[in-house]
Amino acid sequence: MPASRFARRILPHPDTLSQTRGLKWLGHYLAPRPWLWVAHRRRVALGVAVGLAAGVIPLPTQMPIAAVLAVLCRANVAAAIAATWLTNPFTLVPIWSLALVLGRLVSGEHGPIATPAMLAIAWSQPASWWPSFLAGVQSLGKPLLIGLPLAGLLLGAMAYLLVYFGWWAVIKGERWRRLRARRR
Repeated sequence: MPASRFARRILPHPDTLSQTRGLKWLGHYLAPRPWLWVAHRRRVALGVAVGLAAGVIPLPTQMPIAAVLAVLCRANVAAAIAATWLTNPFTLVPIWSLALVLGRLVSGEHGPIATPAMLAIAWSQPASWWPSFLAGVQSLGKPLLIGLPLAGLLLGAMAYLLVYFGWWAVIKGERWRRLRARRR
């Protein structure tokens, strides 16, 4: 099955959204703006990039921010919201490490990434974990604040290229298979 047919099959139509309870406002908004929902290579790639860039910033409102940015950039809203899920507790350490490296390169600050105070967590007292985590993040300070947006932009750009050219390769592969089948 071609990728475009598969994408059309799994994505709900704006009319379906306008009939779904709780999502009626979304269906009415998307119906006159099909570019926000259509599974097009550039729009989906841009949506993934926007979603990943917004998802790197540690806010509890990542998905609404990604959706608003996708609307402003005329990107696929569903792809933007789904891309925020790539940032989770398992990917937090690599993403923040990248952010720290980028933030330190730009700000010129140096020093250890993990201080002894950050590593001294009372593991037997779960109530102290969150305050210890916040104190550790505050000690990272300026490099982390500078590096998180930079990491978001870098990861978003890489995701755009990966989705765009990956989609292109799938389309070329389908055409090549069809051409080969016709020759037989």
